[in-house]
Amino acid sequence: MQTSNIIHHYSAIHNHTLRCRELLKATQPATLFTIGGDCGVELIPVSYLNQRYENLGVVWFDAHADANTPASSPSKNFHGMPLRHLCGDGDLTLISYCFKTLQPQQIFYMGVRDVDRQEKKWIEEQSIFSSKEGSESLLIKALHQQNITTLYIHFDVDVLEPTAYPHALLPTTGGLPIERTYNTIKRLKEEFRVIGTSITEVTATEVGQLKAISGILDELQNEG
Repeated sequence: MQTSNIIHHYSAIHNHTLRCRELLKATQPATLFTIGGDCGVELIPVSYLNQRYENLGVVWFDAHADANTPASSPSKNFHGMPLRHLCGDGDLTLISYCFKTLQPQQIFYMGVRDVDRQEKKWIEEQSIFSSKEGSESLLIKALHQQNITTLYIHFDVDVLEPTAYPHALLPTTGGLPIERTYNTIKRLKEEFRVIGTSITEVTATEVGQLKAISGILDELQNEG
């Protein structure tokens, strides 16, 4: 079976991915702030920065692991697949557009709690760091152990507790507190060179609905 037949909206995803690649090839930015959309937008920005910088770590603030392949995905939605594609597993055409694929050990999960069986198996087999509770101290220690010097911070708002911030595409109970998440991002910017950030899956329709996470947004937008 062709992969394009089992990823929903494949044509739109393919075209968006190719346009993003061509844009970054033409402009060659030193840093990136990516605004989603869903988590599928991360394929090209992360791979671009991975090619440009050595010792890159990708800190993935997200309720979901986003580590399915097209074959393992229950939903067949690409927003649940970007990390596996970034690691070279999945649709070969989309992977070929990556500037440079990741090693699994470059991934550091924070707040991930809704994980499919095949994702869990892959995370365990690859010994990928994951803190459901969002432990700042364990994350910092793990980053130093892997000799990480530069960071891309992926921030999906569903990593937060939905009773504190409900404007997420896929709100998931048991999330991180807003203040703790803000403090962790701030600490990461103090300890490492942050050369890329993102915010994804926000469903807010009014500026006022962003007020609760305004501190996080400020940290993500401002270069470290």
